[in-house]
Amino acid sequence: MGDLADAGQRAPFQAWVRATFRPALDAIGLTDGLGDTDETNSRRAVLLQLLSSDPDLQRRARELAEGYMARPSSLSPTLVASVLQVAASGGDAALYDQFVAHMKVATRSPEEYYRYFNTLAAFRDPALVVRTQQFALSSESRSQDTPLLFAQLLSSPSTQDGTWALVKSEWPQLTAKLGTFQGIPNIVGALSAFCSADRAADIKAFFEAHPVPEAARVLQQALERISTCTAVKARQSPAVTRWLAAR
Repeated sequence: MGDLADAGQRAPFQAWVRATFRPALDAIGLTDGLGDTDETNSRRAVLLQLLSSDPDLQRRARELAEGYMARPSSLSPTLVASVLQVAASGGDAALYDQFVAHMKVATRSPEEYYRYFNTLAAFRDPALVVRTQQFALSSESRSQDTPLLFAQLLSSPSTQDGTWALVKSEWPQLTAKLGTFQGIPNIVGALSAFCSADRAADIKAFFEAHPVPEAARVLQQALERISTCTAVKARQSPAVTRWLAAR
């Protein structure tokens, strides 16, 4: 449904999501999950991710995240990733700096490192998006991690256009850092998150001018997915508009 919603439809769609799923989360509460079953906490985590744009839940997630950073045992492990992600989606520079600091000291614990690493692309403040993009390009980001960050940024409608523009402008630097056998194909594959004919044409033109034989199949698959999404959106978007208006 999210792919079928135009920019002007996203707010009413999110309002529907909140009206539909917030009562279910309220029934079990956004708590630390300690003492609850794995099933309950898994449900709590899924609902929290669905409702990640809710400002009240972002604030509560931040409280839980700050408690977790101070004392990791204060939060059920099942909830950690979702709580950090939702806290980040409404987070400011202060929280970003905290997450980066914890990420940097967790290099000997891959699980903990990636818990924080995977939050960076969730921050929505434009200045923080730029910081994440620049971090991905820098020597601080390991070559195996840079494609992950770019893929996450390319998957979100709020950051994908700016990130694609950066990929194009920094293409020589990216190919030098990542090579064309694994890292670049991963970024190319992430372009499948776009859903417009204009963007597909732009992507095709770019790679005609900057061919990557190792990513040719991945590129074709990405263009096919964009084409399919675009066609479905053209057929169904009017129906989505009517459906949202009736809610």
